[in-house]
Amino acid sequence: MNADAVVQGLAAGGPFQMLFVQLLAFVILAAVLWKFVKPALAKILEDRSRSIEETFRKIEQETAEAERRTAELKENLARIDEEARRRADAAEEEARRAREHVAAESKEQVQAAMEKAKNEIRIERDKALLELREQVARLTLGAAERLTESAMNDALHERLAENIMTRLDSLKKP
Repeated sequence: MNADAVVQGLAAGGPFQMLFVQLLAFVILAAVLWKFVKPALAKILEDRSRSIEETFRKIEQETAEAERRTAELKENLARIDEEARRRADAAEEEARRAREHVAAESKEQVQAAMEKAKNEIRIERDKALLELREQVARLTLGAAERLTESAMNDALHERLAENIMTRLDSLKKP
């Protein structure tokens, strides 16, 4: 029997018979699908569900790891920032001390130079006074010599000697 004959035989039986046959075919198809297709679909859906759950678990782990790393990086940045601030403060303090040291050293050098200049001025003044005294003594001796030669008077000679001596004494007392 071929399929056309079966269909014609069923059609001859009336609409209820056709409904019954269709219902029977549906039930058989549903049973076959239930028996063979449902387990395969259930396995596919279960595998897909497990895959999605695994993906979510990995995402949660990666999120937790990213949050942990972010926290570590924030801590590291805070430590680095604190270290940089500490080093900057130390560098500023070192620069301040260096400036103070250089200023003190410069002040000492200026004072030493001033003392040296004062000493040199004092020495030069003393030399000039000594030269001046020597010139005065030579001039006085020259004048005395000329006077003595022009008037060889003992009384005059004595007065001149006393005058010269008082002048020399007054020059020595500056």
